[in-house]
Amino acid sequence: MTVQQQQEDLYLLSYRRDNVEEDRRLNSQHDRIQHAILGGHLIHPSIPRSEITGSIADLGCGTGIWLEDVAGTRFADREPYTADESSPLLVGFDVNAHAFKPDPTPNVRLVQHDCTQRFDPSYIGRFDLVNMRGLAYALTPDAFSHVIDNAIQLLRPGGYLQWLETETRLFKVYPETPEITEALRSINSEREERQLAPYLPHFMLRQLLSTNSTSDVLQPSGDRLTILHFNLLPGGISREGRSEDIIVNNQFSETVLETVKLLLKASWLDQKSREADDVSGGKIGTSQSQMAKLQGLMDFIDQARKSDHIKMGGFFPQLIGRKSTSL
Repeated sequence: MTVQQQQEDLYLLSYRRDNVEEDRRLNSQHDRIQHAILGGHLIHPSIPRSEITGSIADLGCGTGIWLEDVAGTRFADREPYTADESSPLLVGFDVNAHAFKPDPTPNVRLVQHDCTQRFDPSYIGRFDLVNMRGLAYALTPDAFSHVIDNAIQLLRPGGYLQWLETETRLFKVYPETPEITEALRSINSEREERQLAPYLPHFMLRQLLSTNSTSDVLQPSGDRLTILHFNLLPGGISREGRSEDIIVNNQFSETVLETVKLLLKASWLDQKSREADDVSGGKIGTSQSQMAKLQGLMDFIDQARKSDHIKMGGFFPQLIGRKSTSL
């Protein structure tokens, strides 16, 4: 198995990598995140529009939907990019090319690349903005460190990093139920077994605060990133307000419930793969018992989605940083 394959398989939803329904879900999730969490913004309002005139990168781009929206709202009047190095470029990188839209808009380029690995030199120092979102269920702490290093190297001096994550430990359910509590506990246990990144708010700050020191531990090249904003953004929390806000929150709740079920399915499949090992090790029934429990939790979520009596939301860590302008 290649290193890239091992990296892909760590992702909790890797079992859906060739699934068109997963592409649909990613596109729908993007739209609901934008309106339920980000207030309709594709780019954080603190980042001056006048400074985002050139190239933009999206790491872990999935289908490329975020770049497609950026191209349609901010670069709709631009000529398609050319081979000229000075022309603006909207480029998405992802290890899974199966998700790429087959016919991206002319100003969007989608590139298969493992973002834990070094980028082609032609991309280094080129981008005004690097966007990262939802990598928590795919990367170990060491792999995340490489991604952050690479993201900063992609930025031009003075360029911006925009990073939004999902943290299941910050999910909220209304009303509280023991089934959802157990579902989230199971997902977090699976994250720990795969040695994925720990509690995201602490992890994000710990990784980037050190770039403001003189040690340059994370950035041997000397590149440094100043944190401009760090927030826990609410999504799907409020059940009051304008009718359109309630609709957005209800739609986002459906997205969260669907995501929880899919993450549980990853744990179920992991237990399924252990059945043979249990038999050979004299642990007959251990995995089957776990699978039955997980299946019961998934069935509960299906019923909750049909009856609409449970709502979910949470808080989502977002970090905005700027690369040092010194050379």
